[in-house]
Amino acid sequence: MKGIRFSKLPKHRKFNYSPVYYDEAKEELHSRVDDIKREMGELESDTESVKNNIRKAFQAKQSPKRFGTVSNTAIYNIKVVSIAIILSIIFYYLWDSNLLEIIFGNLKK
Repeated sequence: MKGIRFSKLPKHRKFNYSPVYYDEAKEELHSRVDDIKREMGELESDTESVKNNIRKAFQAKQSPKRFGTVSNTAIYNIKVVSIAIILSIIFYYLWDSNLLEIIFGNLKK
């Protein structure tokens, strides 16, 4: 009876992770040196260099500096402040007018 089981429990899996340290400045320097060597004719272009050039062009199009220096959070903050100002102006005019007295006067009756 000891060996009979109704369900099989999964065994734990070992996780083998060795971190890879990425130095962006070093990679950029290496790619620039390779590009210059290719221009001078010392290196032939291969599929890896073509993939690298496509990757760099795509990253350049995705950079936030492309659309200006104002960040998305600054634009969001400006929108929130402008909406708050507009709502406060509307509330001020409603408070100053007789409309609130008419609305709340009818509710009391």
